[in-house]
Amino acid sequence: MFGETLAQALLALPVQDLPESITMAMAVFALLGLPLEWKKIAAVALLQTATNLVRLLPIAFGMHTVILTISLAVYTRLVTGARLSRGFFAVLVCFIVISLVELISVKPLMALSNLSYEQAVKNPLLRGLFSLPYEIALLMLALGKNYFNQRNRKQASR
Repeated sequence: MFGETLAQALLALPVQDLPESITMAMAVFALLGLPLEWKKIAAVALLQTATNLVRLLPIAFGMHTVILTISLAVYTRLVTGARLSRGFFAVLVCFIVISLVELISVKPLMALSNLSYEQAVKNPLLRGLFSLPYEIALLMLALGKNYFNQRNRKQASR
């Protein structure tokens, strides 16, 4: 992404990629109606975090998103046994949430920080800060959906 170096990519792993992968895995689990089992979420998130290094590959812009979509659905399938088609749907819902929140939040964040989009995306620390709004949205989605999943499981067991 914008000629990212290996050092920048490695700094982005704990700052942006790991928190993003954790919240995405949580949201996917919740959307699939799976319990938020932390060992399974951590396994999927760590695999997805490593896969984020795909940004270093010389591929067309946007292809990394396709690769990350496929990988998250596949990792969820491998760890949980959930149907792949449902996994793709859950991952797409997450990417839609990310897109909507970015559309709403990026412009005000750039105005507040007096930074251009290119400056924010090139710096892994700034990219991590700019990703907080959609990470919070994914976390709220995951926790809210998990709450309803648990409530439905309790009602079904009565």
